[in-house]
Amino acid sequence: MPKLTGNCLCGQVKFEADGDIIFAGNCHCVDCQQVTGAAYATNIFFNETDVSITGDLSAFEHEVDSGNTLIKKFCPNCGSQMFGYNANRPGVMHLRAGSVNEKEHIKPQFNVYASRKLDFVHLDADIPAFDKMPPAS
Repeated sequence: MPKLTGNCLCGQVKFEADGDIIFAGNCHCVDCQQVTGAAYATNIFFNETDVSITGDLSAFEHEVDSGNTLIKKFCPNCGSQMFGYNANRPGVMHLRAGSVNEKEHIKPQFNVYASRKLDFVHLDADIPAFDKMPPAS
């Protein structure tokens, strides 16, 4: 897999992800809609040790309807939400697809919380869609 690089809107936070993508998917939950201000979030999951980050980050921790605790990390200057962590997946983090420079390598493999997708969103029939979050395997 080619190295992925990216940055926040103001450029204060930068990252390099040099490893295999564990998985990538679109999340249509209300939380992802609110944090991105968009119809859904596309998240790319990596082993935390494969991602190097420069720049200061702020964090917001909260519990979601699945009962999981999520930690969102963002640039304190421009507010770009950059990374996410799930307390139930230690050692794994996700990057927000919009912050990646090499967007041609982003290939979502699934849609989660499809039951909450906005009416105008059309799901790709070639990838699985789950009404909620499937159990971790």
